Amino acid sequence: MRYVVKVSCEAHKTVMKAVHAGMMEYEAEALFRQRVYADGGCRYTSYTCICGSGPNSAILHYGHAGAPNSRELAQGIPFVLD
Repeated sequence: MRYVVKVSCEAHKTVMKAVHAGMMEYEAEALFRQRVYADGGCRYTSYTCICGSGPNSAILHYGHAGAPNSRELAQGIPFVLD
């Protein structure tokens, strides 16, 4: 458990350092997954990644086929990565 928490924390930090206006929500999610899978050595995540900005940041379980995370990030707009 300690190891996967460490991997998740490092993945979140990677996204926080890289996120910028003009990036797409799915690109931020891809950075998170890259860090978890390739760098952390984890084959799966224990939950579906929620990656949303603006009004999408308030949608529970946002980021599935019915609500794809395809919004462009904008300066000063809330962004959630869970």
